[in-house]
Amino acid sequence: MHLQPVAGEKKRAAEIELPVPSVAEVIERARRLRPLIREEAEEAERRGHYSARLNEEFGKAGFHRLLQPRSFGGYEFDVASFYKVMTEVSTGDPGTGWCLALGTGVALYVTSYFSEAAQKMVFGESPDFIAPHAGSREQAGATSRGPAGGIATPTEGGYLVKGTWRYCSGAPYSNFFTGEARLASEPERTVTIIVPKGGYRILDDWGNILGLRASGSNSVVIDETLIPKEFVLFESVDGEDFPDGTPGFRLHGNPMYNGSFLTFGAGLLVCTQIGAARAALEEYERIIRSSRPRFTPHLHKYEHHDWQRVFGLALSMTNAAEALLVESGEIFMEHCRAEAAGEKKFGLREALELQGIQHQAARLAWEAGLELFRSAGSSAAVNGQPMQRYFRDLSTFKGNANHQADFTATRIGQAALGLPVTG
Repeated sequence: MHLQPVAGEKKRAAEIELPVPSVAEVIERARRLRPLIREEAEEAERRGHYSARLNEEFGKAGFHRLLQPRSFGGYEFDVASFYKVMTEVSTGDPGTGWCLALGTGVALYVTSYFSEAAQKMVFGESPDFIAPHAGSREQAGATSRGPAGGIATPTEGGYLVKGTWRYCSGAPYSNFFTGEARLASEPERTVTIIVPKGGYRILDDWGNILGLRASGSNSVVIDETLIPKEFVLFESVDGEDFPDGTPGFRLHGNPMYNGSFLTFGAGLLVCTQIGAARAALEEYERIIRSSRPRFTPHLHKYEHHDWQRVFGLALSMTNAAEALLVESGEIFMEHCRAEAAGEKKFGLREALELQGIQHQAARLAWEAGLELFRSAGSSAAVNGQPMQRYFRDLSTFKGNANHQADFTATRIGQAALGLPVTG
């Protein structure tokens, strides 16, 4: 079936004149901010997130509105363009990039799946949207009142929400929180909630971890907040509950809002790892241009074939990783357009295979960073050295649950072979 936007609501952006910059211009803004991001990186680690000054600069650069629809004041960039901008920010500092990317990427979720009424309430006052998104599964170590995860209870005027969510990346400067909660009346059913700022509090519990300490992945606590019914999503987001297209596609007419958020989110994380590899390359070049091998002291390391080889290999792997990530964003858009045109479903198989591509991009970035770290010399591993921080950021990512490539590979194989997908 060829999905159609709701009559009279196709691309309302065409009716509004907005000063939307080009993708190239926004990428250049990210590059210009790199020195400031680097300058603040060490302090961002200690703080657990980037500074208020950087948050203001990110807002001025338009980073908070990249994915929002133009009809609500956003730029409505496509997925590949979003990945490019976030990779540039992450090249300044991977932890900072993680905090920004995860806090702003949720705009795609809200725009895709929530109703027009909800979107008006979320984007109505300002398109500068920042919100973490957290799952509902039981989380060990929750430290405050309320259940681990959350519960939404229907009541007069909406839903009462309470709970504790961990790893809420992007929380420090958020103006909304989004997450999954169990429905009190149907405990086996999960819903997605939106809670405005003031309805939740952020715990100062992030940073005691090996790397990505600046990612702002704090816990969020809701003691008891009433949210309107428009801020509760009952549908699943795998496409099965939207046979006529998602609310976002029907409202805005952009197939991007008719895709798989989980696949987009997996790629979003890879931006930070490619950024880490690119940052490590820059630091490695600085090191080899300013130091000499003990066994050939008449040369700088960059003049010696051993370090040239490592640099060239790491550069190639990083370039390949970025090419894979950007291509995954392009394929994402192709799948969205094909489904909107009724040509092919953007189903679980397509989503899993895209995630597999993104896993390989992350692997290449890791291997590049590992090569650079191990051949940079022991002085690069000293506390406070940028190379050590990049290696810690890459290493911490290796434990991310969504990027265990061998775990997902089984499901990819099952889907491709026409078998039931389990696990």
